[in-house]
Amino acid sequence: MTRMTGTVTVEGGRLLFDGVDVAGLAGRVDTPFFLYSQARIAANVARLRRAFASRHSASRVFFASKACSNLWFLEQIRAAGAGAEVNSGGELWKALRAGFSPAQLVFNGVAKSREEIEEAVTAGIGGIVADSLCELRRIGEVARELGIPARVLPRVDVNVSGGTHPGLETASGGKAGIDRSEALDAFRLVAASEHLCLEGLHLHIGSQITTTEPYLRALGVALDLIDEVERELAVTVPALDLGGGFAVAYRERPAHPEGDYFFTGLTVEDYAAAICDLVARRRPALALWVEPGRSVATDTAILVTRVESEKTKRLRDHRGRVLAEDHWLLVDAGYNTFFDPVLYGWYYPLVSVSRPDSPADGSFRVAGPLCDGGDVFGGDDATEYRRLPVATAPGDLLAFYDAGAYTLELMTSYNARPTAAAYAVTEGAGLLRIRAAQSRDDLVALDEATPLPG
Repeated sequence: MTRMTGTVTVEGGRLLFDGVDVAGLAGRVDTPFFLYSQARIAANVARLRRAFASRHSASRVFFASKACSNLWFLEQIRAAGAGAEVNSGGELWKALRAGFSPAQLVFNGVAKSREEIEEAVTAGIGGIVADSLCELRRIGEVARELGIPARVLPRVDVNVSGGTHPGLETASGGKAGIDRSEALDAFRLVAASEHLCLEGLHLHIGSQITTTEPYLRALGVALDLIDEVERELAVTVPALDLGGGFAVAYRERPAHPEGDYFFTGLTVEDYAAAICDLVARRRPALALWVEPGRSVATDTAILVTRVESEKTKRLRDHRGRVLAEDHWLLVDAGYNTFFDPVLYGWYYPLVSVSRPDSPADGSFRVAGPLCDGGDVFGGDDATEYRRLPVATAPGDLLAFYDAGAYTLELMTSYNARPTAAAYAVTEGAGLLRIRAAQSRDDLVALDEATPLPG
């Protein structure tokens, strides 16, 4: 699997993650568990910053913390020189606790409460993204009451499809952003307010965008709007925040000839080159902000899971004749640990930790432990089956690659299964536990029957 090249190696029949023997670690800690790479986080941030800054000097990278807001992970992002984009008061609190300065933060989201806006304005963060005229007025009211100017970026729905999973589309008539017909009114409201400071224009077209064409169309709409705003209102729009969504290659090739949003042949340099070239031609002095999440976090981690059971199920026709046999592997990580496979039908590459030198010559259905028929992992190459060594059996360890983004954030304790721990390979401190597994006591820690006062 090319995505993990350099981080995952095989030596002496052992699968190593940043030099750590994965099977050896699984002998010391409970499965399932996540394992992160400090070096890969730093390298990914540096690559993104270099890709944009080398082509457009007035560029800034804000990590989309919804992809992974673990405190240790955020500290690595900050140390690597990126800012952070947050989507709630909780994410804002975590980012500040992780050491980000307020100026390094952008606050996004479609339904910010008054309390969240107060926290952001009081902190003096770098930009509050206004998702509607209603929210823009609320930000102005809060700023007036606090006596602190709020730096804002109206978010405009540029009505451009990203060509991704429908649940990941964010700029084609969905819930996010100000309608294009109201965009000039939003900027007029900012210009007329003594409590709002115009920081820029924000847009976002989705996640896992596998080509550059949607970005170029969205940029065209945004740059035309900036021209209109500056001409009509006699103001300067300092920055354009393009959002994130740069795709990663979960597959080595597309599963369908017509395309596959789990595959892209593009690198972050390709996205940066296309975007920066258009900005350079149209508005070379414009500051460019980007908010990558998936492209930073995805290949920084693996999820290690153990095969607990196996079975064979025979597929029969209406007369009871056996047509085929399915060989099942039941593992200890289900969608309680890995939610995106059921939320968006997401695909993650899967390899054997116990038999890393053996060919993947067996076809298996792989499923988790939950009491749901949908707790099944999608297969390879648009089939239902995973290719693993034919000798794979109970007790074997498997690893899902590219498990760093949208995983820790989405874990649940469904079926009263405690959430998994996460560990990290670091350059100075060796192995760290960066998230503890839940205990059984944790499963009931918030359960109570307490009378409400009054």
